[in-house]
Amino acid sequence: MARAPILAVTGTNGKSTTVELLGAIGRSAGKRTEVLGNIGTALSERAEEVPEDGWLVVEVSSFQLELCTRFRPQVGVILNVTPDHLDRHGSMERYAEIKARLFAFQTERDVRVQPLADARLARLLEPMRSAPVWFGSADPTGDGVWEEKGILQFRFRGREGMILRREDALLRGPHNTENICAAAGAALAAGVSERIVARTLKEFRGLPHRLTQVAEIEGVRYVNDSKATNVDAMKRALESFEEPITLIAGGRDKDGDFEAIASLVHERVRHAVYVGEATSKLERAWSQVPSTRAKTLEEAVAMARSHATPGGVVLLSPGCASFDMFRNFEERGARFEAAVMELKRSVERGRR
Repeated sequence: MARAPILAVTGTNGKSTTVELLGAIGRSAGKRTEVLGNIGTALSERAEEVPEDGWLVVEVSSFQLELCTRFRPQVGVILNVTPDHLDRHGSMERYAEIKARLFAFQTERDVRVQPLADARLARLLEPMRSAPVWFGSADPTGDGVWEEKGILQFRFRGREGMILRREDALLRGPHNTENICAAAGAALAAGVSERIVARTLKEFRGLPHRLTQVAEIEGVRYVNDSKATNVDAMKRALESFEEPITLIAGGRDKDGDFEAIASLVHERVRHAVYVGEATSKLERAWSQVPSTRAKTLEEAVAMARSHATPGGVVLLSPGCASFDMFRNFEERGARFEAAVMELKRSVERGRR
């Protein structure tokens, strides 16, 4: 049985980054903190080891929530619900209902951290007994953390103020602004000061395979976003760059609606390189975007180099699962990074 408070995070995208950020905040606050659940070690393996003044930070998937009958986090976070795993859950309505189970056994003493801009979730969560803490890009008028004019601000239990300037946090991209605000809201609810939250945000570099810059070669940045295994995650990656993008995408399709982001792809992507089972579907969805096919990820990196120009970005953001060619997204990301580093060495040898 757990003695320490449980801070649980669910959502379609951003779970792992948010739980690791919460873990870093807990450790920065001097708490014995374990990051558990879907990200690695099971909660049951560590629950009794952490003292009452520590934290159990838990990543919870929809598959796990399907089976929950009494799970009660003292602080629960739901980041977003966008199309994913519909082959298992059947519909978005069912998927959202399962995600909302995170809060089903909370009491009035507990807190739920939820996004401002999701009407479906707002309706599902309104009957819950826990107290809401909102996050987003506008003042929630109630308790919450939000970004406004480049400033992360908070209001919680009668206190309000600035946490830090957004540019001072190391995590980049609008999706990470949401993750940061959600983690900050959860930390405040768990009793950590905004000063400690700000200090951690200035130091936290994020997780591998999530918009990780691998190298800069001939004025082009190569970025590994292998964790982007669905359309929404790909969308968030594309929104993170103003530079011209050469996109490497594809893999095993999860019934993703790629046409839904066709205008964004056309706007941001200079050239696309497709690899894996979803190649034909991507070509149909983004027919106006110049593209080429690659047989391997290594070939895709070479093709991307030939189309990228100085000042641009080569972005691996597949929008698909990895299982057609790799064991998992980590292996896919590692292969991409190895190919990029080999390219970098080749270019450097050619200059000698």
